[in-house]
Amino acid sequence: MLRGDRATALIAGVVAAILVAAAAWFGVGVSSANPKLADVGAWLWTAAKGKIVHVNGLSGEVDGYLNDKAGRQLRVVQDGGNVLLVDDRTGYVSRIEPSQLSVAQTRDFGAAGLQLAVSGTAGYAVEPAAGKIQQIDPATLNSVGAPITLPGPLGAARIDGGGRLWVPVTAKGEVVPVSQGVAASPVKVGEPGEELSVTIAGGLPVVVNTRAATATIIGADGGVGEITLPKGVAQAAKGGALTPAMTEGSLVPVLASGDSGLLVVIDTGSNSVLSTKFATDDAAKLGVPQVLGSKVYVPDQGNGSLIVWDSADGGQPTTLQVAQEPGPVDVFVKDGLLWANDENGDKAVVIDPEGRKHDIDKDDSDVPGPTNTPKPKRPDPTPTGTRPDPVETSTEPRPTRTREVEPTREPTRRPSRTPTPEASAPSAPGAVSARSGPGKVTVSFSPSTGGKVERYTLKTTGGGSSVPESVAAEGPFQFEFTGGDCANEYTFVVVAHWSGGEVESEPSAGAKPCVAPGSPSGFAAKARNRGAELSWSAPENGADGVTYELTGAATSNGIKGTSFTVDGLKNNQKHTFRLKARNAAGESPDVATAEVDLAYPRQQYKNKNNDQTNTLIRPAPAKNGDDNVGKIPQGQYITVTVICQVKGQSVTEKQDGVTSDIWNKVETSYGNGWLSDTLVATPDGGFPEGPLFECTD
Repeated sequence: MLRGDRATALIAGVVAAILVAAAAWFGVGVSSANPKLADVGAWLWTAAKGKIVHVNGLSGEVDGYLNDKAGRQLRVVQDGGNVLLVDDRTGYVSRIEPSQLSVAQTRDFGAAGLQLAVSGTAGYAVEPAAGKIQQIDPATLNSVGAPITLPGPLGAARIDGGGRLWVPVTAKGEVVPVSQGVAASPVKVGEPGEELSVTIAGGLPVVVNTRAATATIIGADGGVGEITLPKGVAQAAKGGALTPAMTEGSLVPVLASGDSGLLVVIDTGSNSVLSTKFATDDAAKLGVPQVLGSKVYVPDQGNGSLIVWDSADGGQPTTLQVAQEPGPVDVFVKDGLLWANDENGDKAVVIDPEGRKHDIDKDDSDVPGPTNTPKPKRPDPTPTGTRPDPVETSTEPRPTRTREVEPTREPTRRPSRTPTPEASAPSAPGAVSARSGPGKVTVSFSPSTGGKVERYTLKTTGGGSSVPESVAAEGPFQFEFTGGDCANEYTFVVVAHWSGGEVESEPSAGAKPCVAPGSPSGFAAKARNRGAELSWSAPENGADGVTYELTGAATSNGIKGTSFTVDGLKNNQKHTFRLKARNAAGESPDVATAEVDLAYPRQQYKNKNNDQTNTLIRPAPAKNGDDNVGKIPQGQYITVTVICQVKGQSVTEKQDGVTSDIWNKVETSYGNGWLSDTLVATPDGGFPEGPLFECTD
């Protein structure tokens, strides 16, 4: 059962009269008092009839509903047991108690276009125009703490897997994380005025900057990476590219519905970028894409349908009809299922990750009551040896079934010669997609139809080569482009060759023959005086043109190669380094870390030149009369521990005539202090004399 807030339900029962009055004002009625609702399900809205129904995701059957006044445009915000109805015109919000099928709380936020972001116990109400953010308790709709104000207007805010709210601040080109109602340091993701959208992919935020054609990935440890998207993303219509609120895996679909329906799929696991173009009469009517498994579902308001495209297989997209007539189709992913709802009508569908679907009749009024509600029905088991029917998504009309008619017998005629018909031209290859990879681009396409194709070849906008040189008419319909420059973006045209000439596809979206590199491996730091010798191995998915950015105890950009020397650090301390790889395709949020300990390498040596007088251990690196903190008796040669060295007063030793300005910080059995290097048998040459370090404290 969907679990509600029991305490809230008890309060709701005590103040039933108040809630009934609120429900009457809001216009919501109750269908039953104690329904049994499926654990795996979703709430779907029908504006024309003012009805919100709960649908079992396993069977596609309605198992509970509430009524409202028809004609009102409400939005359902749902997460686990949190079910909220939002009136976008007024900012009036109602919380539904699933266990009671009743209105448990209502609140007037008094702001049109109100955003509600809810995840578990975390909740926020956002007023985009005013730039106001208020933390709320999803169970009561009460405010928690003081509001936050950021420069408006704000983009759509999302809550990540850790309960942090990520708010796009367009005016500054930033996203601001908010945790427990407190704003943290912003993350720069663009320039002021650039359109930003946030998607929570696998629990982590991905910020798409439309005009810059970039995707910024924020890692679990706060690391920030960037992936370069095809330039066509920047040509999206006003409002920016469309991205979903969340995806359950690593894929993030981005729809740039400008002159063409450009779909880009980012794989945050491998940093690869896949793109294709939809052949559509009106790309402006395409809605926010959603992804389930490897398939991308794009609502088409012009047809009341879904465009379905498999990002793993490529090929021609198919169509799934949802509504009976053109209009908005609300598509979202919940509980591992994809839901597509005709908001104006009674139809909806629910689809599982394998593409199987259940049609939903939201007007089903035969909903069991509180005492006789059966357990949710599971789908009928698939007969042994057969597979369930996949989603029927053919774009071709179904053939009309006709009754067979006995053929009419005609007198036998002598065959006559007829001219051989001329070969007809095939259609252009379609659905050309380009997937970036390490050092390559994989180009897939759907074959031509109609005439007879002899072979397919690939044209590119620049240098490089394709494998194979040509593809046979029967496929496989794929090329691999290599040899390009990571700094360049390439487009591809598939050419169908037939006996009468050639037919070319539409150009693909741009793609780079590389991906943003992951973190370097084997990052290590070897101590040296006042520095470190750093070394690492290149990322496995790296390509030519990879450079490295060093931060932490030392900073440097554009490092080439796999080693670097750091100087100027303080000795006798630990230092941490962070290393990130980048190329023309972007950078990963993952960083490699290494630590070095510059503790003084204490060494033991004998004292020297102690035949003429006592050796005085000085309190400072200078000779000042008889001032001392200890004496090594004349003629004694002992082992002293040298901690480190500094430059000090220059002195000349009378016994051997050697002059030096190096002083050793020592520990001896006669006292601890400083001895001139003329009195200690340290290695000769340089400063400090290896393996000793300079004293820096």
